[in-house]
Amino acid sequence: MSWWKWVVLACPVALLGCQEQPVQATKAALTVKPLPSLYLPYSTSLYPGETMTALLLRLGVGEGEAALWLRQAMGKLDLRRLPAWTPVFCHRLWGVELQELRLILGREELVLAKAGQGVVTAELKKRPITERLVVKGGAISGSLFGTVAAWGEKDELASALAEVFAWQVDFHRDLQPEDRIRVLFVRQESEGELLGYGPILAATLWNKGKEYKAFRYTHQGRAGYYDEFGHPLRRQFLRSPLPYSRVTSGFSFSRSHPILGRKLPHFGVDYAAPEGTPVRVTADGVVTFAGWKGGGGKTVEVSHAGGFTTAYLHLSRFAPGLAVGRRVTQGEVIGYVGSTGLATGPHLDYRVTQNGRHLNPARIGGDPGPPLSGKALEAFRAVKGELEAALAHPSAAVVEETQLGVRVAELPTR
Repeated sequence: MSWWKWVVLACPVALLGCQEQPVQATKAALTVKPLPSLYLPYSTSLYPGETMTALLLRLGVGEGEAALWLRQAMGKLDLRRLPAWTPVFCHRLWGVELQELRLILGREELVLAKAGQGVVTAELKKRPITERLVVKGGAISGSLFGTVAAWGEKDELASALAEVFAWQVDFHRDLQPEDRIRVLFVRQESEGELLGYGPILAATLWNKGKEYKAFRYTHQGRAGYYDEFGHPLRRQFLRSPLPYSRVTSGFSFSRSHPILGRKLPHFGVDYAAPEGTPVRVTADGVVTFAGWKGGGGKTVEVSHAGGFTTAYLHLSRFAPGLAVGRRVTQGEVIGYVGSTGLATGPHLDYRVTQNGRHLNPARIGGDPGPPLSGKALEAFRAVKGELEAALAHPSAAVVEETQLGVRVAELPTR
């Protein structure tokens, strides 16, 4: 018999003395004391297609006890929506008996803990989030998304950059080998894990030998991006209702219909995108129609100033709360890409009319808003100076919380 087995048989009282005493269940929230060292840590993930029950059984929990853990977890969240590869951290007595389980869910975590015989507690907690300013930049290699990925960042940041310069550069067609970009943004982390991003605060883009600058500034309660002279980058209409997509069919008075097989006008622009991709309204306006419209399937129509109306066809579903009469703002999600109606696959058919006359969506709405002036321009110049300093010398930059809504102790170069 191995020496450690003799120790276990000879000293059961000593071992039992190391365990935490059960906590009596009360109406108040049960608490669990810190786990002693004999509760060994273990990490894994929720495998694709694996249920919470299967995970518990894999971790050595018996079927009867698994039902108790499962019941507590179900009281906190919908376990059917747990994504594959959800990180799982747990402590098990001697590496066998489960005592605590943590499921990491982005900005939250579900903590399940054994608090006594037949007693399991469950708590959905906010994870501690650290926000910090980061500067990254360099040559744009291949594509904007590929460049951002090479920085170790997510597609979310590339999409946000494409949004900032949406009216200055077409990132599908305008990129050149010598193009460069530099960006100051807020990175949100928890325990070393990247959760997401706050706003892009400033960026400089060099494209085709021309320099474009963007600075985030809040004017009259609305945040937007301005060039170095205080001119807004925002136009009356977004260039595209999808943040990053591929045009598969343009505006035409005579196009061979892919389903009907005959020549018909195509009064919109088709954007290919995966089903479920968010669709944004391209300008401020009021929803005038949201429902099924013949071959267009699920359709949303929005009325805008100047007699303009935009239409979004073949949607899979509408945004929650969308209804006729609702006022929407530029960039707000109004639905999701689908293939309803006469469609061969998931895409968005985007259309624009003015006073009932069909227009080519690629040629409208390019007029900028009025520039900043007076005291607003003076305040903008002060913010711009701070942001320019941060982009040029990140290690020494200090950004005022009152102006930008972020607190910065130091600005690391990443």
